[in-house]
Amino acid sequence: MPDAASSPLLRFTCPPCGDVFSAADEDALIATTVAHARKLHDMDLLAQFPLETLREMIRRENESYWARISHLVPDGQLRTVLDDRLCEREREIVAYVIHGFTNREIAQRLNISGRTVSTHLVNVYEKLNVHSRAELTMLVRAADRVMQASLRTDREEFGPFTRVNGP
Repeated sequence: MPDAASSPLLRFTCPPCGDVFSAADEDALIATTVAHARKLHDMDLLAQFPLETLREMIRRENESYWARISHLVPDGQLRTVLDDRLCEREREIVAYVIHGFTNREIAQRLNISGRTVSTHLVNVYEKLNVHSRAELTMLVRAADRVMQASLRTDREEFGPFTRVNGP
């Protein structure tokens, strides 16, 4: 059985939305990303990007971005407030919300009632101390944006972040 330390965890950012996935090998990572794109973007990622292109994107991202910040990720795991405070179903609903789905669309995709979706969202808002879909989306995306901004070495602005030169 291979040692977990001998095979580092690979990560990949979903091209359409920026969600990050991790797996022990490229094939599992591609399968996860393709399933995510089909589920939340209604698109066939393999039709957009040939398999070898996806593999190259994974390698490039892991050799550059993730290699540079691996020391910031404790024990090789990315944990967020979502992982710590929300159950699996709540995280699933949050994923749909941040991708722009309405409660009715979420309910249809998950085969639950709209009222159940609303109840889950009320619980999520309370657990995360947010008051709207926009705040929820901002919270989910904020940590990754701050990390990306801190790694930039050029002088260009990055989203809402700018470099301050000097005191």
